Amino acid sequence: MDSRRTPFDVFDEMERAFDQMRRSMWGGHGPRNRDHDWDARSLPEAYEYGHDSNLSVEATDEGYVVLADLPGFEREEIDLRFDGGMLHISATHEVTDGEFARSRRVRESVSIDGDVRVDDIEATYRNGVLEIHVPTDAEAEDSHHIDID
Repeated sequence: MDSRRTPFDVFDEMERAFDQMRRSMWGGHGPRNRDHDWDARSLPEAYEYGHDSNLSVEATDEGYVVLADLPGFEREEIDLRFDGGMLHISATHEVTDGEFARSRRVRESVSIDGDVRVDDIEATYRNGVLEIHVPTDAEAEDSHHIDID
C-alpha cells in the first residue's frame, strides 16, 4: 500500500470535516444517503422545508394525536391532508416588505397505521400549535381534505 499523499487527499480531509460539521449541526439527525453517511446534496431540501415543526405522534385508545409546532403561520397558510394512509402537513408563510421578501415552509408526513375514519379527523390550530386527532377503526376511505378549526 502506497502511503504517499496526493493533491486530492485534501478533498477527502475536507469531506471528513464537513461530515463532522453536519453531524454537529443536525445533532445526529438529518439527511443521510443509503449508506447512512451524510449526503450534502440533500441538505438544501432539508433546509428549505425546515424540519422545525417538532412533530409528535401519540397512539391513544381512539387512534392517534399528532402535534406540530407551527408558530408564525396563519390558519389559511396550513394545508392538511390524509391520503393513502399518510397524514400530510404543509405550510407556507411569505412576507414582502418593499425591497425584501422572505418565506418559511414546513412539510411533514406521518404514516398512520390502521383504518382511519377520515370523516372524523379533527384539527385545531391555536397559539402556533396544530393538533390533529386521527380516529381509527375498521372502515376507511382513500383520500380526504381536512379543515382546520
